[in-house]
Amino acid sequence: MNADAARSTSGVALPIPIEELLLQRYEMLMLDCLYDFGADHVEVGATVTARHPLVDDPRGLPAWVGIELMAQAVSVFSGLELRARGLPLRIGLLLGARAYEARVPFFATGAQLKVRAVLALRDASGLGVFDCTISEREQLLARGRVKGYMPENIDQFLESGAHG
Repeated sequence: MNADAARSTSGVALPIPIEELLLQRYEMLMLDCLYDFGADHVEVGATVTARHPLVDDPRGLPAWVGIELMAQAVSVFSGLELRARGLPLRIGLLLGARAYEARVPFFATGAQLKVRAVLALRDASGLGVFDCTISEREQLLARGRVKGYMPENIDQFLESGAHG
């Protein structure tokens, strides 16, 4: 799929179901929709609902969960790349987050968040670094740098002990 052909300029979600781009399911699927993507970025949506197990109603979703929202945005980026090549989704590993800064202690219940991930660095092994932001109505709520790794074969990687 041509990344430039599938862009939302009006803030309306694109017609690609988020479940086709992520392996997470049930409560761990924290994203709702895809707003925008290109060769070096992705923007997705997440609605904070009171029924989610991590939400402390009435305060909302703890801001530290923003790292997971960012990691899922990166997974969507990878999912779109794999989809464009006709390949199935693969498991990716969150290696860490740097300089994560939340400007609020909680993302409010009912908030419609936009999570943006911009590719900063990638190598041939599958290691990627993304600069990420979380905002609501153009107000920056959190930012950070997420590092992930997507091995060609997760089972081989885990059996090899290369991770430890």
